[in-house]
Amino acid sequence: MAWKPPARLTVSEWAEAERVLDTRTSSRPGPWRNARTPYLAGMMDVFTLPYVNEITYMTGTQVGKTEAILNQIGWVVSQDPGSAMVVYPTEDIARGVSKLRIQPLLETSPTVAERHIPSESTTLEIHFWGGYICLSGANSPASLSSKPIRYLWLDEVDKYPPYLGEEADPISLARERTKTYTNRKVVQCSTPTVEKGAIYQSYLSADVRYAYHVPCPYCGYMQPFTMSGIKFPEQIREDMKNAKGDPEKLREVAQRARASSWYECSRCGEAITDSQKMSMLLKGLWVPDKDVERPRHVAFHLNSIYAPALTFGDVAAEFIQAKDFPDRLRNFINSWLGEPWRENNIEIAVSEVMRHETQVPRGQVPRDAWFLTGGVDVQKDYMVWEVRAWGRGATSWLVDCGRAETWDSIASIMDRGIWRTDDSRVFHVRLCLVDAGFRTDEVYAFCSKRPDLYLPCKGSSRPLNGKLYTVTNIDRQGAAPMKLWIHDSGYWKGWVHSRIAREPGELGAWRVFARCPKDYAEQIVAERKVMALNRRTGGYEEVWEKVTSHAANHFLDTAVLNALAAELLQIRYMDATEPPKETKAAETPPPAAKKPERYRPVVSDWVMGR
Repeated sequence: MAWKPPARLTVSEWAEAERVLDTRTSSRPGPWRNARTPYLAGMMDVFTLPYVNEITYMTGTQVGKTEAILNQIGWVVSQDPGSAMVVYPTEDIARGVSKLRIQPLLETSPTVAERHIPSESTTLEIHFWGGYICLSGANSPASLSSKPIRYLWLDEVDKYPPYLGEEADPISLARERTKTYTNRKVVQCSTPTVEKGAIYQSYLSADVRYAYHVPCPYCGYMQPFTMSGIKFPEQIREDMKNAKGDPEKLREVAQRARASSWYECSRCGEAITDSQKMSMLLKGLWVPDKDVERPRHVAFHLNSIYAPALTFGDVAAEFIQAKDFPDRLRNFINSWLGEPWRENNIEIAVSEVMRHETQVPRGQVPRDAWFLTGGVDVQKDYMVWEVRAWGRGATSWLVDCGRAETWDSIASIMDRGIWRTDDSRVFHVRLCLVDAGFRTDEVYAFCSKRPDLYLPCKGSSRPLNGKLYTVTNIDRQGAAPMKLWIHDSGYWKGWVHSRIAREPGELGAWRVFARCPKDYAEQIVAERKVMALNRRTGGYEEVWEKVTSHAANHFLDTAVLNALAAELLQIRYMDATEPPKETKAAETPPPAAKKPERYRPVVSDWVMGR
């Protein structure tokens, strides 16, 4: 009997007829049902439009993007076989996906199983009647530049490492292999990272961009799900403000928000519940941002609010726990909202620092302060220092800052200095961190004289495996061993800048004294966070760099040291309403303080900005 070609189906039609979900890979095994994730149908079916050559999926997590790609692969094997390639961030990921996701597809879908040729297949090269699928890692440039291919899937492109050889980057190398096919299909997909990332740039370059609109159950108005529509009770909002910066309190607020949140229609304002969400998804439509006849490149954006497995409360709870912490907020924006992280909260203008001025004069401790910390940045022939007060919710105030020429001057400020409030309460610096990256032996010798007050500290240019700091032992010849505190300088610089971005009256704000020198503000914002190539690993990473090559950044370093000092004193765990007992005790000068008057260092013209 002569072979008869299969009936021509769209990808969603094929999936409904042929795809079987395996118990190893799905919480709901059995035949594929488009009704479970209705929005995927349009995303998949554009693959079969003859005039579309390129497709971009920029999505959050848990929306089914991976399953859509697997359905397209199954459709190719069954309906229109040819040479294909799927590129993952690394070859190890490619091997894992092959074993855990693609192999079950080959085994459980009838038509695909019939066309699969196991005897000619390997983990990374799967052969079937009329074609093959090559699985590759973006870190394997040789595999990206050989045989021509008609179908190309580029998965999680924002996690690709760049290739540092003479050839182009992994995406360009893989795309080159499709040039000989006029009927090629190139699919890029990823959760986004930053605006300069590959997926967002691909999304922007599309001829037309689609958003999934769903009807309001009350007024019928078609609208996309957005974060602005997620609502929770006013009491939750107030509790969020009161719990700002406290992880434990925010977690408790988040749990209550999970049970009480809803979605609000952007037109009629009615409250939409989780029970109505699935019906809305089934009636949804993909709406283009412009009318384009026969677009060559189409793009889709989909956030995690659409995910059937997530409730509106789940989204609200995640946001509440993330909003006060830059790293977690970034993950929420990338992985939940499917949007790129915009670094507008990092490069802060001098005016932004100056608006945090208080009425408290220089050298005076604010009444709400609990304790003082100090930070010393060591240079070749001088030191830059800063004293900062800390209070409820890690709110902080600059008390004084300056430049010192000798270690004795630093000791007079940090060790023997007496600082007062306007009602004559007395404070002393409780902990001072000294930068040991320069003049290291001098720093160790100085800190060893008062190990209860001074700690040597050094910034790490790389993240510390998720830790904010580590402690290591330092053996000094002929002297007692010491400990060195090594901190994630990138994290703490971001922490300082995120605090400056808050409103001056907010809990956890970062304040400066009245008539703060402009030079201080300029140094605080002398650095910004950028994406840079790591030539050792071949990947892009976030680094801090000077805004201009000649910009001084000493006070940013002292601010970082003070922030870490407050962390070591466990500011985040202190009671939110009452000063810690240790602070009350410190209001009385210790017996060691012999001088009746507080040392007032000479402030140079350089510090005052003159």
